[in-house]
Amino acid sequence: MKRKKLLFLGIDNTVSDAIEYAKSKNVHTIVTDFYSPEIKKEKKMADEYWMIDVADFEALKKRCIEEGITNIYVGSNEFCLDQCKRLCKELGLPFYASDEGWIASRDKEIYKEKCRKVGLLTPRQYYLDKNFSGKDLEKIQYPVVVKPSDSNARKGLSIVSNQEELLKAYEKALEHSKNKRIIVEEYIDGNEVFIGCYVHNKKLLLLYATANQFIMIDGQKRFGFNSNFSRFTKLVDEQLLSKYQKLVSDLKCENGVCMFQCISRNNLMYNVEFGYRLDGLRIWDRVARTQGINQLKMMVDLALGESVSEDAFIAGGTREKHVCYLMWTLPGKIAKIVGRDELYSRDDISVLIDHFNEGDTVLNVSDLRSVGIIVGVFGKSYKEITEKIIDINKNVHFYDENMNDMLIHRTPDIEDW
Repeated sequence: MKRKKLLFLGIDNTVSDAIEYAKSKNVHTIVTDFYSPEIKKEKKMADEYWMIDVADFEALKKRCIEEGITNIYVGSNEFCLDQCKRLCKELGLPFYASDEGWIASRDKEIYKEKCRKVGLLTPRQYYLDKNFSGKDLEKIQYPVVVKPSDSNARKGLSIVSNQEELLKAYEKALEHSKNKRIIVEEYIDGNEVFIGCYVHNKKLLLLYATANQFIMIDGQKRFGFNSNFSRFTKLVDEQLLSKYQKLVSDLKCENGVCMFQCISRNNLMYNVEFGYRLDGLRIWDRVARTQGINQLKMMVDLALGESVSEDAFIAGGTREKHVCYLMWTLPGKIAKIVGRDELYSRDDISVLIDHFNEGDTVLNVSDLRSVGIIVGVFGKSYKEITEKIIDINKNVHFYDENMNDMLIHRTPDIEDW
């Protein structure tokens, strides 16, 4: 049989694991983007690499034809997935996402319309355009959320409490939007809940439900800790899942990882966003460890045009408790990093996000671009995990040129778990 050639478009936090798995299946692996292999170690992991920018569609298409690429993979980067979907369509290669599902995952407004159609709750939406009609403005009950319909990682998002703040937030959201459509909706003060599923042959399978414990920085709520919350898990019942099943059916989703992002208030789930891909916080990694269900391998199999076995959904794993800890960074230039390397040597900790080096500058933004490091911490109890987080806080530091610590250290509120 002809050996498959799998092209990895861009390098996200799934690629190194995906390359290892593809190689175990005797697949020839190729990575492409504009970074040198000295900067992106994943390029040296693959059988070969290209220096073609993922944005250069025509060059990619030409090279794919010349090299006989049989399959293309992207894990979590939505721009790269857009390019992947287009390439696969023009080259006749397999791509897991339906057109309808992908559009809903890239446009929050379209997704919420689909949610309302099947009886899922969404925040109240206000309709504004750049002309800011007085009648439209009078209808708004503050506070509200202002955000682009097509962004992620909280880019361009603001929570505002009056009209003056609204007008400024609208302009900010426009700067982060390609389609120039802005959502203004009711601000729901609650816990952000992620319902992770897999669509297998059109059937929706629940894998996890996690929630964020927020921290306050500069008067703003930001992601702090993420873990399984039993009081939210029980809200994901058969009635709710049946509506999500109807939703993915309407979106013609047949296979692939998906995630429903909600805000829980008074035991009600308000739907805000849909992910039809592997997540950016490596939740798939902790699910593989604690439950023995590996979504990343499933997505590589789909990219290779192979069906996912029913056996892949048999739960196992360690059944440990887990907390994802986001360590935010103050703006400025990083002069020295201490203690981070030791985290990689520990079996009870997984480094999920780690994109800053000494000499890098941290932007003064409130979205995920200013997160210094994200770790997953495993243990038998939340008390044990909290003690490990206290130890991390003592030993891991980002210092600026004046030896001021730039990392914002926190510990979870055990009572809230």
